[in-house]
Amino acid sequence: MAPSRLVLALVAAGMALVPLAGLPQNESGLPPETLAQSAPLFAFQAQGNRPALVLTRSGDAQASDPRVFLATRDGWRLVQLPDELHNSSWVFAGRAMTGREIWGITQGSPTTLLFVSSPNDGRDWRFRGSLQKVSPHAVVDLFSVNDEGRGSLILRLDDDPRPEAPRLGYYLYLTKNGARNWSEAIFSQGKPLPPANLLTPPDRTFDGHQSFDVAGWQRLLADLQPAG
Repeated sequence: MAPSRLVLALVAAGMALVPLAGLPQNESGLPPETLAQSAPLFAFQAQGNRPALVLTRSGDAQASDPRVFLATRDGWRLVQLPDELHNSSWVFAGRAMTGREIWGITQGSPTTLLFVSSPNDGRDWRFRGSLQKVSPHAVVDLFSVNDEGRGSLILRLDDDPRPEAPRLGYYLYLTKNGARNWSEAIFSQGKPLPPANLLTPPDRTFDGHQSFDVAGWQRLLADLQPAG
């Protein structure tokens, strides 16, 4: 009987200690080390039954990976992303005005853009395609795609110090199959007429250099997905 009482006492003590040791994680559902290693880039607030999510960068200047934090009924969780995105960083995110699709663009090498999308508000992601930029200094100015896979990408080139640099201005690319293949770049000195706004921008954007401690992350996540 004594050993049994001892075992029960040890089990009870262990059970009492688990919540205390895991308290920082239980507040958001994400381990403190995951939060400490991540910097937010784009954030979407909860809208109706659409959950909040945060697109982050994890790593340093030498090696980094994009991440997605998604709000669920059981707290926030880290979402698995396609392997093709390794060592790249988010440069664009947009959420469909209707439906549940989300699109993201990351940049790997200085001239390569990688396209991914989620059909279910960020729970699952798949790699869609890539594009070689006209210049490593060109930045994403606008991206839009409809539910049939027809889309437009506008890159803006404000400066390029290379002797063989292309003309400064705007470069329009078109796709008919959801970013799998792209047309040749179409140059324009002025900004092309933008297509219909099919993707809404993030509610909050960050420069990627702003690091949060665990408490700062807790405040941000609670603001994006209020309790109840």
